[in-house]
Amino acid sequence: MFYEMRHPVDADYYSVEKGENFSFPSHIHYHFEIIMLTDGEMTVSVGNKEYLLTPGKAVLIFPNQIHSLSTETSSSHVLCVFTPKLVNFFFKSKHKTLPENNIFSLPAYCEEMFLSLKDDDNISKVKGVLYSLCGMFDEQAIYTNSQRDEESQLLRKIFAFIDSNFQDDCSLEKLAMEMSYSYAYVSKYFKQTVGMSYNSYVNYYRISEICYRLDNTEDSILKISEECGFKSLRSMNRNFKNQLGLTPAEYRKRSMTFPQAET
Repeated sequence: MFYEMRHPVDADYYSVEKGENFSFPSHIHYHFEIIMLTDGEMTVSVGNKEYLLTPGKAVLIFPNQIHSLSTETSSSHVLCVFTPKLVNFFFKSKHKTLPENNIFSLPAYCEEMFLSLKDDDNISKVKGVLYSLCGMFDEQAIYTNSQRDEESQLLRKIFAFIDSNFQDDCSLEKLAMEMSYSYAYVSKYFKQTVGMSYNSYVNYYRISEICYRLDNTEDSILKISEECGFKSLRSMNRNFKNQLGLTPAEYRKRSMTFPQAET
């Protein structure tokens, strides 16, 4: 299953996704995210903490928290990404704070409510379920001031740089110059923090954006490739197939021919 790194900022936006044996590298977004397992184990990293997620528990990730997901053996998960505006009262009440721990326990009825969510649900039902889960989290959470350490700030700046420059030149050389860090330091820091090289992450990000455009526009593959920072169609096709196991044309044809996996 392929997950987009970017999500709309519409007031009522939410996305429910289900999958198996899923891993995803460090990233951030401006939404809440709830992850729950129905089977197996998953390691969820949020900031500098790691949580072993198993059925019966959930992780609530706050907006702008750096996080990653990793499955070593097997897992089946349900994940919901949603705009803070859907739980506006909860969001405003926690302004400038972050939880000390992002994992929390769920009673069976809350699990059932969450697992019943679908992308086409009535928005009132969605708000009710999300507020219930946030309320359950709030009863168990301890909060601290949301000041980030210097290294977290640096990673956020790197992600923002990629987001702003992926269509053109987002080379490590340009990044290091703009951040006033040495090339060697930024390269080593990114690899140690994210778990992959900077260039690999940029390619991953670009392929994510290409998938989004293949699914949501009628633009030609050549145009999409150029607008996502690839210097040649051949290079884009090679990177795309290496990551997803099929060509962009095959990906678009499959998306048009078959319904999306049930969420």
